[in-house]
Amino acid sequence: MNLDFIRHRLLRQRQQLLARYRDELERADEELSSRESEDVERSTEQWDAQVLSHLGDTDAHALGEVIAALRRISEGTYGICIDCGEPIAESRLAALPAAPRCIDCADDQRVTGRVRIAR
Repeated sequence: MNLDFIRHRLLRQRQQLLARYRDELERADEELSSRESEDVERSTEQWDAQVLSHLGDTDAHALGEVIAALRRISEGTYGICIDCGEPIAESRLAALPAAPRCIDCADDQRVTGRVRIAR
């Protein structure tokens, strides 16, 4: 497994997620600067809600997973399932470089909502 390549992919994904967030904030600032001062306070709250809903839980979750994967690379635990401690298949990591769990633990969590305990 080429950790430098995976690290580069994760850093690029993190940059894309943060750029999306930054772009939304810039659009909000542009919109607010064109409004009258009395409308700004009301508009600010509306834009905050729109930005957060646009990014949504999916992007926030994805960013958290990318950051956690980069941390695991630095700590030397990348590629080890955070639940059972078994190696994560390289094919899974190639498809989902931020994957924190092996396929069995990920399926268990998705189906039951429960986390496996390390053996």
